[in-house]
Amino acid sequence: MIKDNIKIIKDFFYLVKGHKKWTFLLFFASIMAHLTSLLIPVFAANIIYEVTIKNALATYTNIALLALTYIIYNLFWYLNYVSYSYNFKYSYKNLREKIIDKIFTYDNEFSDKLSKGTILNTVSGDVSNLSGMIDNICEIIVVFIKVIILTLIFLNTNILIGLIVLLLELIYLKSYDYCNIKSTKYLRGQYKYRDHLTDNLNQILNGLSEIKVFNIFDKIKNNFYIIANKWSDQYMKKRKYINIRATLLPFIVHIGKIILYTILVFFVLNGTYEVNILVLLITYFENIMSNTDELMSYSRQLREWSLSITRINNLLNYTSNQQIEFGLNENDYINGLVKFKNVSFSYKSKNKGNIEKISFTALPNKITALVGHSGSGKTTITDLLLRKYKVDSGEILIDNENIYEFSNKVYSTNVVGVNQTPFIFNMSIRKNLSLIDPNIDNQIEACKRVGLHDYIMSLPKGYNTILSENANNFSGGQKQLLAIARTLLSKAEIIIFDEVTSSLDTILVEKIKEIFENLKLDHTIIIVTHKKDIMQNADKIIVLNQGKIVGQGTHKQLMKDNNYYIDIQTNNYSSSNKNVNNNIIINETIQEEKDA
Repeated sequence: MIKDNIKIIKDFFYLVKGHKKWTFLLFFASIMAHLTSLLIPVFAANIIYEVTIKNALATYTNIALLALTYIIYNLFWYLNYVSYSYNFKYSYKNLREKIIDKIFTYDNEFSDKLSKGTILNTVSGDVSNLSGMIDNICEIIVVFIKVIILTLIFLNTNILIGLIVLLLELIYLKSYDYCNIKSTKYLRGQYKYRDHLTDNLNQILNGLSEIKVFNIFDKIKNNFYIIANKWSDQYMKKRKYINIRATLLPFIVHIGKIILYTILVFFVLNGTYEVNILVLLITYFENIMSNTDELMSYSRQLREWSLSITRINNLLNYTSNQQIEFGLNENDYINGLVKFKNVSFSYKSKNKGNIEKISFTALPNKITALVGHSGSGKTTITDLLLRKYKVDSGEILIDNENIYEFSNKVYSTNVVGVNQTPFIFNMSIRKNLSLIDPNIDNQIEACKRVGLHDYIMSLPKGYNTILSENANNFSGGQKQLLAIARTLLSKAEIIIFDEVTSSLDTILVEKIKEIFENLKLDHTIIIVTHKKDIMQNADKIIVLNQGKIVGQGTHKQLMKDNNYYIDIQTNNYSSSNKNVNNNIIINETIQEEKDA
């Protein structure tokens, strides 16, 4: 038990840094409070003794000393509680920030190793557990020392009584520790299934519409209940040992007290001890056993919270399969010329979307469209440009500089993306936009440019309108327009749109087309789309099939002799199309590169 606890304490202090001042005061106040508590039974026993011999002065003196001791005792505990509060706040803040900072470094495949349920429960529960653990460690150390002092008092008073007390302590400690080990084992199982429940509930909330449409509530509910029952099974196994610990182990204390009463009464009746010694030793025995109980309770919490240490370390020790370092290039004068030169990339966890030797150029003030069947590599190309993954081979260049050479600040403010379902935060329109640029005039200008300003002003609270979670009180088109306005505030030179029109009606698609035409006046626009009219409106189209480029050019050029693109436009597009005309239109591309 001691060895295990020491290891847990070492692991804790390696992970959590307490505030030096408040940690010192926490330990100091606890030590002084526990030492002061040792005086209380002494004065209480003295009062009984002095009353017995009718010594009034000594009796009242001991009462006064007892009162003073109680005051000092409570003041030390007040200092301990205040120190705990401030130390908890300090530790919680630092540990929370450490985890959140780490989460921001996760790649797109983190969920293969860490479920969202685990992350949510760890941040919400485990961080809180560990933030208060310094107090737990403090009490374990201090109470352990106090129990040793009390045991030595018994051994010094009477060796027989001391040995009996020591034996009872060891039996109680061993039994309690066994229950702790077992209950912690099943608590670990509860944590596991709680994470599964959180994941499952998250999926239910995200897919609520589909569950209603397909009327599959009973099947989803049954799956949820299967996991819930497994959690309950672990709970009941844990409760078995909790019940033993809470109701049967106290028999050891009660039996010990009866034995001690019997021996001490015998000594008092035979004149060996005065009655005040009986009262003092019985009180000290109760203190030993209550403190032993307290010690084992803290030990149990230490074991349980060691699970929190493991879970938090799992989050902090997660290493990205695609860790991408930023460079030192601080040149912020980006024109927006994008080049892919023989770029290849393969996903480690799936086969779909891999690309091989991709080469093309996207010019400033032009719209470049990436088209092809699902899994052909369109989104992979944009993800690579957004630095979500690192290329296996080849180069991606912006203004003839490798994208991995740019600093984080320069790259993030010059290359941004808008996807099919942009995430809008549960806050006002103004605050959503202020996350990128707090300047109100710039916000209004961006919203005007995408045609959203008039609608916002028609709302009762205008820009102060609170958006529900993920902006569900906005239509899909309005969310896209808000996301585009937010993107414009970043002052990025290169904007990537990934299927932003896929779920929009014809009127909104026409609106988005107008926005694209307006944005290309001062941006490089790259679009992933399956909309025919968006393709036709592009200045250049990159046609992809199974991770390779099978055509480049304008809509008019491709319609002449690129059968694959013709299939897309005539609704005959098939992923199994093996007879692709590989006549790649390169004349325009060569001329564009020369012009660039």
